[in-house]
Amino acid sequence: MKAITIIKQSFKAIFANKGRSFLTTLGIVIGIGSVIALMALGAGVKTTISSRISTLGTKNLIIRSGGGLSQNAASAHMGGGASGAPGPTAQEGIGGGSTSTLTTADLATVRDKKKNPYVKMAVGTVSGSAILTTTAGDNRFSITGTEPDHFKIQNYSIGKGAFFSQTDVDNRAKVIVLGSQAATDLFGSKAAVGRDLTISEAVYKVVGVLKKVDESGFTNPNNQAYIPYTAAFDSFQVEKFSGMTALVTDENRVNDAKASIQKTLLANHGIKDKKLADFNVNSSADLLSTVSSITGIMTSLLSGIAAISLLVGGIGIMNIMLVSVTERTREIGLRKAVGAKTGDILGQFVVEAVLLTLTGGLLGIGLGYGIATAAGKMLGFAPAVTPNAIMLAVGVSSIVGLVFGIYPAAKAARLDPIDALRYE
Repeated sequence: MKAITIIKQSFKAIFANKGRSFLTTLGIVIGIGSVIALMALGAGVKTTISSRISTLGTKNLIIRSGGGLSQNAASAHMGGGASGAPGPTAQEGIGGGSTSTLTTADLATVRDKKKNPYVKMAVGTVSGSAILTTTAGDNRFSITGTEPDHFKIQNYSIGKGAFFSQTDVDNRAKVIVLGSQAATDLFGSKAAVGRDLTISEAVYKVVGVLKKVDESGFTNPNNQAYIPYTAAFDSFQVEKFSGMTALVTDENRVNDAKASIQKTLLANHGIKDKKLADFNVNSSADLLSTVSSITGIMTSLLSGIAAISLLVGGIGIMNIMLVSVTERTREIGLRKAVGAKTGDILGQFVVEAVLLTLTGGLLGIGLGYGIATAAGKMLGFAPAVTPNAIMLAVGVSSIVGLVFGIYPAAKAARLDPIDALRYE
């Protein structure tokens, strides 16, 4: 009964000074809201990236040259568009840097069942781009030189026409398969299959259009175009692959396949120390681990910065409660004079502080969720407010109220009733 009475008295004291109570909780609301928003955005980014990485396939290994963008390819001038206008540029690799080191001989040894028994199939890729004329004007499109098995590894399906064949690869045929969005951008509602595109003064015939697929990894296949890698060698003026993709026979053998591929390529390149490798082999699990580590550090750092406002809010609560003790000195003296014990006074002031911070915590959760949702819509991903984040917010706000409410409460409880009654 005494506890219920103390809680009722605490509520009366809080509502007796609504403006002061609001300002007291404001710091906690902002602090908790910031922490919740940042944690939700961090979790949302992690979930979004993880889902994209998972589309790479749990049995796929991505082999990339340690070089990156070929200087020759980067500077290669290429002409052509849907209308034949000049302008395409080839890019071998996926970034800036030195020449690629992955050769057709490397691909052959990766496919060697004796050296790599757990590799089911492997393909080489040449990454590039070209400016093509669309229905809305010139636009740059990503173009991947590859093989028919690439579509099998990535689980792409044909929507119209057909994939190019291994014969096309062997004959260096100038044929092209378009992503669904690329086909729409280039030809609008007209049929794309059978139409011609000019890339580097070579005319490519559209033989197929992919069905619309989900974004894979960090690229969107719907906006890309695919040509035989031999044709890409010719058009992009390169002789090596930007990368390779290997499909492992069993999900449990991914690490074994990764190790054997690394050993094979190190031997091919005459490198004894794998730390000096001019290539890298990664699985989706490797990428996910790296991303999780980075996003975890960033979320913790930002949450730590936001938590400073909780400290500021706690100090504000302590200051307001100290002012409250001063204002209510006569009330405290009167209560002690009529029999209130030191523990009763202590309990009431602590309960008031905890109630204020708990209320601020609940309001902060709503504010944080609102900020995270709005920011997520602007940035294009869904924030994730986890139960752990909510429990943390409620727990921290309660602890802040308890810690910063103890000193004012203790000061009020130690007041001498005679001195308190004389206080003006």
